[in-house]
Amino acid sequence: MQRKIIKITAVLCVGIFIYLIIRADPKELLRLLSRLSPLGIVVLILLRVLFWGIRTLSWQVVLSRCSTCRVPFSRLFWAELAGHAVGHFTPSAKLGGDAIRAMMLAPVPKNQSLASVVIDKTIELIATILMMSIGLFITLGRIRMGSTQRLVFLLLTGFTAALILAFFHKQKKGLFIWVLETLKKLRIRSRYLEAKRGRLLEADAIIADFYSHHRLQFLKVFLLYIAMILLWAVEMHFSFYFLGLSTITPMKSFLITMLGIVANIVPVIPAGIGIYDMSYLPIFAIFRIPLRFGITVVLLRRLLNLLMAVIGLLPMLRMKTKPPVAESAAAAAAIPPVDTV
Repeated sequence: MQRKIIKITAVLCVGIFIYLIIRADPKELLRLLSRLSPLGIVVLILLRVLFWGIRTLSWQVVLSRCSTCRVPFSRLFWAELAGHAVGHFTPSAKLGGDAIRAMMLAPVPKNQSLASVVIDKTIELIATILMMSIGLFITLGRIRMGSTQRLVFLLLTGFTAALILAFFHKQKKGLFIWVLETLKKLRIRSRYLEAKRGRLLEADAIIADFYSHHRLQFLKVFLLYIAMILLWAVEMHFSFYFLGLSTITPMKSFLITMLGIVANIVPVIPAGIGIYDMSYLPIFAIFRIPLRFGITVVLLRRLLNLLMAVIGLLPMLRMKTKPPVAESAAAAAAIPPVDTV
């Protein structure tokens, strides 16, 4: 059943991909690529692969403490790209992608793979909010902007930070049981979730154990995600540079990237169409980036995203069935040995 869900999702994503290509202007895409040197294209693709490599390494560190099953780095890497593909082509965005990458970890028990994905995503979000806040405060101190723009950036950052902190707090006390109890209070019954209550409780225990006993691993993953976000800014800088904007500075690239991250936390429209593009335009105006360079960089980064998403469909289409490890046998090993700072 799990394999069928992944296959069907992959086929739907392929259909959406074909639609997006037809909707786009191929001539404009070719014109964009013609402005880049072969070296520039190679460097940008390598930076994007490195970006996904850091994400995979972070997840591997978390998974090593959530499960005794050892999953090769290459398999985790393909699962990350598969999740990216689903998030890129469907309205489910990040949530759907995370569900798919948890499914791609068979034969790891589902409670352990689910716990690892929740922890990994939470640490990524915490690191992202921190870097967004740093970028915002530097911008407010260096750049003049309208009161409305200031208010929007501050409110979005504050609201997102509060949401992530609340999410983190609930995990330490039992995220899934809280969801079940909340649904019960709202008189919403889910037979599927109730049937999985035992598995969800085990996932809660694994998550709580990670935060309580594996602080060194938490710090390591947190720093890896900080490095990943800085790499995102490096890619932004090289994109401007390779397109011919010689006046761009590393600090400007960093601030543009940090403020632009807000476009990636609005998971509503497939591929972030419209929201992603429009959110960057006022940011380019704030930093006085010529519009033609700004739009070209957005299109270029969209192409890189699209490339990685298409590659991510391959492991979904080729996935083979693997028998899951018996969860009853894995329950005792679900919580690894204590390792504190």
